[in-house]
Amino acid sequence: IVETEPFTNSINNTLCVGRRRPQDSDEQVFLFLIMKPGHTLTPQLRSDIKTAIRNGLSARHVPKFVLAVPDFPVTINGKKVEIAIKQVISGKDITPSATVQNPESVGWFKRYREMESEPRDTKL
Repeated sequence: IVETEPFTNSINNTLCVGRRRPQDSDEQVFLFLIMKPGHTLTPQLRSDIKTAIRNGLSARHVPKFVLAVPDFPVTINGKKVEIAIKQVISGKDITPSATVQNPESVGWFKRYREMESEPRDTKL
């Protein structure tokens, strides 16, 4: 849904992962976005994304969190390392493998371990 028009005008890349910490009874879904230069994730865009997902798929598919991030960890082949992000936001401390091209980006996701609601400020 978010990798089609009109969202591709402002969104460069996306990644959707679940977070389930030891204290959680259910998994919470995070939709991470890398915005195109000159674009920001506004409250209106966040709302439009959630509405489009609800209308295009179902209410069950709407992520709890829609957040802009600066980068995703990727392998030297360019594949997103989503398992590492899932583990980090779920509370695990991991060491990225040697195949991760930008290992510093993994630690950046630690800030979402304790997040309980979306921030009002959409700046990174």
